[in-house]
Amino acid sequence: MDIRVSGHQVDTGEALRTHVETRLRAADLKYSARLVSVQVTFGKGPHDHGFTCEVIAHAPQGLVMKATDRAAAAHAAFDAAAEKVDKQLRRHMRKVKDRRADPAEIFETAGQSGYRRGDEASGPDEA
Repeated sequence: MDIRVSGHQVDTGEALRTHVETRLRAADLKYSARLVSVQVTFGKGPHDHGFTCEVIAHAPQGLVMKATDRAAAAHAAFDAAAEKVDKQLRRHMRKVKDRRADPAEIFETAGQSGYRRGDEASGPDEA
């Protein structure tokens, strides 16, 4: 995974870069999303007292996840934006897993409850 950390009118120190890389690699391993690249940009306006963090993550099959957040500290702004990307990753991986499920497995688990499609009139006690 290619991780790029940059700053607009902000110096991104080694501690911030390490924090970003550690957090993003942990999320990639947790959801096994195999992210291709991530661009993290920190910014500070001329009259702002806070930081803005923008995260753009590229996953396979053309999926792009974006998140932006603002906070008084750069670490806090990144953590909030990373939570948003984590949420998007989690939802995407859940959708992928649900679509990969075998329809036969769904019917088997439904059949274990004791009811079948044609047996709605008679319950499990009346058999």
